Amino acid sequence: MQEARALRPPAGEEDDPERVELEGMILEAMGRFEEADGSFLEANRIDPENFPLPVRLDADDFKTLLDKVLASLPRVIREAVQEVPVIVEAKPTREMAEHAPAINPEVLGLFVGTSVGHKVFAGSGYGDVVLLFQKNLERAGRSRQEVSKEMKVTLLHEYGHYLGFDEEELEHLGLG
Repeated sequence: MQEARALRPPAGEEDDPERVELEGMILEAMGRFEEADGSFLEANRIDPENFPLPVRLDADDFKTLLDKVLASLPRVIREAVQEVPVIVEAKPTREMAEHAPAINPEVLGLFVGTSVGHKVFAGSGYGDVVLLFQKNLERAGRSRQEVSKEMKVTLLHEYGHYLGFDEEELEHLGLG
């Protein structure tokens, strides 16, 4: 009951799409995905231009899209995938958000493990992997094609970390 009161908007803010979207993001972080989608739908109803609906994909559709994107990557990245697999998670874990430095809960992907020369993020229990966060990717585009593009950029970025590139170098390559 206290959770519900905390999410109830102050008087006059019921139709604030930013507040409604934030409510959806909080619900999503809590694992309450159906309720979150209700909030995203409401924000879209209020302001469809600035608050598009997430592109929801079931596990099979997401895997199919991922396989197509992986097949389109440069050879050096496809070879890296053999060494460092991709794991799909709904959202970043609470452990990641609480780790120093904290991981943004809206991040699209994350390289976990040892890159060429140094540790990037250790102590997660995953080993060397690239994590993709499905719910965040689904909200990153207005269409399946845009989600695919965001997925590709995210994979190039995260495998760039595996290959030893830092954030500044990835930004310079257009993968920031």
